[in-house]
Amino acid sequence: MIRLLVLLLIIAGVAGYFTRPQEAVMREAAEAVLQDPQNISQGLESIGATLAGDRAFSDYYVATKYVVSLNGDPVVQCWGYFQQANCTRTPQAQAAS
Repeated sequence: MIRLLVLLLIIAGVAGYFTRPQEAVMREAAEAVLQDPQNISQGLESIGATLAGDRAFSDYYVATKYVVSLNGDPVVQCWGYFQQANCTRTPQAQAAS
């Protein structure tokens, strides 16, 4: 039973490695979140992040992370795994609104 569990974990790890989204996919998903503000302050924050925001892409072998930040504070954070990109506004960005 343990061998089967280890084998399944290895298979999932290999599948995750070959299906993690690349930077272009993560960038598009982050831009989609930035282009859909829920209020005026998020809209202004999105404009600032689009014009002067910093972008960071991290590859963790089975998953990827993409962060858009403005003045050192993250605005949008994306995690990618198995060809899926899940992006959300960070809690700090939501609290500012």
